[in-house]
Amino acid sequence: MADGSQPPVAVRHQLRSFRRAFSLVELTMVMLVMGILAAVAAPRYFESIARFRVEAAALRIAADLNHVRARAKMKGLSAPEWVVFYPNFELYQLVNDPDPNWKSYEYWVDLWKSAYPVDLVSVEFTNTAGFTSNSSVKFDLYGKACSGDFLPAPLVSGEIIVQSGNQQRTVTIDPVTGEARVL
Repeated sequence: MADGSQPPVAVRHQLRSFRRAFSLVELTMVMLVMGILAAVAAPRYFESIARFRVEAAALRIAADLNHVRARAKMKGLSAPEWVVFYPNFELYQLVNDPDPNWKSYEYWVDLWKSAYPVDLVSVEFTNTAGFTSNSSVKFDLYGKACSGDFLPAPLVSGEIIVQSGNQQRTVTIDPVTGEARVL
């Protein structure tokens, strides 16, 4: 006002609220900083997801192998217990073992359709006869692992490698005890 008096209250309120707004430059800077933070955090987030998937899948495979081993020890000579892997299809089957959810079906695990999709990179079981199999491992009544499709022989080494992204985990089978462990 030209005479030095104050503007009406409503006008002062509008002026104050207008001055409290953010400028386009400020909003752009905030968005730029948020974009940089997201670009830095996203790779670590996806790496941690891959690490979780691989760890969970490897632990599941080890648990299933140890489950089959325990069943073989429990059953004794009554029925063979083994696990068959299908690396090209990301599947494995616990033969002669019922599915926990549907007792009339055999236990199949599809690693790609599970809660933690991973790739079954390699499966390799080598027995004392020098035969290497990429498909099955059997357990005897003592819980020891054997491999070989026609004449199973005691296992010398056994490993299953799973991968998600650039993360890998290896499940090994101890040739002496038959116990599966995640490395």
